[in-house]
Parts: sequence; structure tokens; C-alpha cells
Amino acid sequence: MRLKKSELFLLGMLVVVSAGCNKADTQKMQQDAKATGEAAQKTAADAAEATKKAVNDATDKTKAATSDAVDATKQKYDEAAAKTKQATSDAVDQTKKAAKKAADKAKQAAKDAANKVNQ
Repeated sequence: MRLKKSELFLLGMLVVVSAGCNKADTQKMQQDAKATGEAAQKTAADAAEATKKAVNDATDKTKAATSDAVDATKQKYDEAAAKTKQATSDAVDQTKKAAKKAADKAKQAAKDAANKVNQ
């Protein structure tokens, strides 16, 4: 346990004064010094507990924020994947339509050529 300067000064004064005091005064000063030490210990313990609580609270908030960020990222990924899938499907459909149209034109051209040869 570390004592503050003021506590050390008080304790030193108690020692100096107790040299010229009677037994009752000395006992009172010893009790006061003991009470001061106990109060300092309680204050240190309270500060440690408050620090621990603050760290735990910060950790919990960080975990929650991280979880929220992960969820948001997953949602954005899913949305992008769905849009990409739709765009790919649309492109495939357009390619199929264009290929069918080209095939139909080729068939028609072949029929026309065949009819022209047969005439």
C-alpha cells in the first residue's frame, strides 16, 4: 500500500506529537492513523473495482459494436451477391435471346437460300 504525501505527513506529525502526549492521546492518534490507512485501502480497492467495471463495460460495448459491424457487413455482402446473381441471370437471359434471334435469322436465311435454289 502506498501512502500519499499528506498521509505520510499526518503520520509523521502523529509520531512527533505522540512523543509528548499521554497514553490516551497516543492511542487516539494510533486509532486515527489506523483509520486513515484503512480508508486509503478502501479507496484503492474501490478505485480498482471501478477500473475493472469500466474495462468490462468497454469490452462489452466493443463486442457489441463488432458484432453489429459483422452483421452489417454480412448484410451488405448478401445484398451485393443477390444483385450480382440477378445481373448475371439477366445477362444470360439476354444472351440466350440474342442467340435464339441469331439462330432464327440463320434458319430463315437458310430457308430463303434453299427456296431460291429450288426455284
